[in-house]
Amino acid sequence: MPQVDAHLFRSLSDAMPYGVCLVDLQGKIIYWNRAAERISGYTGPEVLGRTYRGDLVFDCEGVQSNTTAQCSVEDVLRAGTPAEEDPLIRHKQGHRVPIHVSAFPLRDSTGEMRGVGEIFDLSHGKQECAAWAGHSDRGFEVPAGLPSFEESRERLQVQLRSRSASSAALILIEMSEQQAIQQHGGTALLRHAIRVLAKTVAGLLPSMSFVGCWSDWRLIAIVPDCKPETIKKLNSTLAVVESSCAVNWWGDRIEIGIHAAARQVDVTQAVAAQIERLEQDLKNNATDRKE
Repeated sequence: MPQVDAHLFRSLSDAMPYGVCLVDLQGKIIYWNRAAERISGYTGPEVLGRTYRGDLVFDCEGVQSNTTAQCSVEDVLRAGTPAEEDPLIRHKQGHRVPIHVSAFPLRDSTGEMRGVGEIFDLSHGKQECAAWAGHSDRGFEVPAGLPSFEESRERLQVQLRSRSASSAALILIEMSEQQAIQQHGGTALLRHAIRVLAKTVAGLLPSMSFVGCWSDWRLIAIVPDCKPETIKKLNSTLAVVESSCAVNWWGDRIEIGIHAAARQVDVTQAVAAQIERLEQDLKNNATDRKE
């Protein structure tokens, strides 16, 4: 059988109305057609050589696979048989798009598998449209596993009413340059950065501490039984994090600027007043860093 010219293959696949993706045995993308660019927002040069399935473009949350809960390409690489799924993918601009995916093994003339081919298109079924409506880009979506603003506020109020309120400390962490982050990777990168930052901060605090969202780009931490000398150590530790905070995004290291401030709880003041003091501390710390 004659070999198909590579240019002819590209011309044919680029004329198709659905996305075509080829992946090697290591799970890295080796081909990405024009429809794939249109559906995902990512161009070929942006994805070629990247790992197919990560926490970035394709989102396994909410996957309804016809085979297993695994991602379709991983299914094929593992079992060597075709697989289908109806996942949500993260568009480059940050919102999610429902698609239907069909993946199949690519074999040479000897029958040995050389990679995986995938064809995907927008889903139009009722179930997929409902998923799209529920995950549209209608503002910031709290990353999975992180307490929301409402949960954080409730936790703070409970802490202030407790007998040990005066021994607790509050920490406000703000991620700066939000617009630059969103321009680089959309809302998806912002959520990813918040999640990584929350995990980093939680790892630095005592085990009983609470870390949750306070806004689109802010976290609040509540540290019980925190002595004044401990707060000084926390401020020093947070200063180190401020100077060396970064996240991995499609193999790229993205520097994330943050500011943080910690204060002992003042039981004589309302929640709003204490947050205002922390916000002022944040501004002062940011100014000091610039100087």
